[in-house]
Amino acid sequence: MDEQTKVLYQKLSLYSGPFFAVTFLIFWAWLGNNLPPPHPDAPAQAFASRYLEHLAGIRLGFLISLITICFYLPWTGYVTARMRRIETGHYPVLSYLQLLGGCLTVMVVSISMWCWVVAAQRPERAPEITQMLTDAGWLMNDTVYMCTTLQMVAMALCFLADNKCRVPVMPNWACFLTIFCGATFFPASLTAILRNGPFAYDGLVGFWIPYPAWLIWLCVATYYLLADLKRRVRDGEEPALAQ
Repeated sequence: MDEQTKVLYQKLSLYSGPFFAVTFLIFWAWLGNNLPPPHPDAPAQAFASRYLEHLAGIRLGFLISLITICFYLPWTGYVTARMRRIETGHYPVLSYLQLLGGCLTVMVVSISMWCWVVAAQRPERAPEITQMLTDAGWLMNDTVYMCTTLQMVAMALCFLADNKCRVPVMPNWACFLTIFCGATFFPASLTAILRNGPFAYDGLVGFWIPYPAWLIWLCVATYYLLADLKRRVRDGEEPALAQ
């Protein structure tokens, strides 16, 4: 493989992150009728009615989302490769932790959406079953978040400790923002217990803080990773892309 092709694949991998985010907002949030999320303390019939009233959009939205979530993998792969260049030696622990965290994030989100796909397959079933599957999907996202948090923390610690690059991959403030955004999921654990108020899975702490925080982190990280790649090409570390 020639060097220009390698750089092209790196750029495509980085752009796959924003592509995933945009398609997720369209298909998971809008068509999937997840914005705003259902109220967890609503009666079972309300959950069933939600699927019946928006069945086509929910089915299409979650099926497409199950495909596009995998675009998080090439983005994670690029970040791992970039971190590996910083973590020299035989024990790149942070790089591998970031890789595992990103891969597990895809599995966690995929399983949560799979629960909703199952619920939408037979919307005529007992409302209590639809309610249970909806709860299972949301609680999967809100309680099995630690793989994503560790991915984010590993990335931030690696870039904070970088003493190889003349210009850091990410400025310190962006690294600390990454850690903060990862930590916003901790209070969401209470969605497993509380069904009303800010800690419910449709509440301020359970949804409206951690989910946008993750999206902000992805956008900020992608911006600086793209700038880092362009700088490496410009300075001769990577061959320039063919015009």
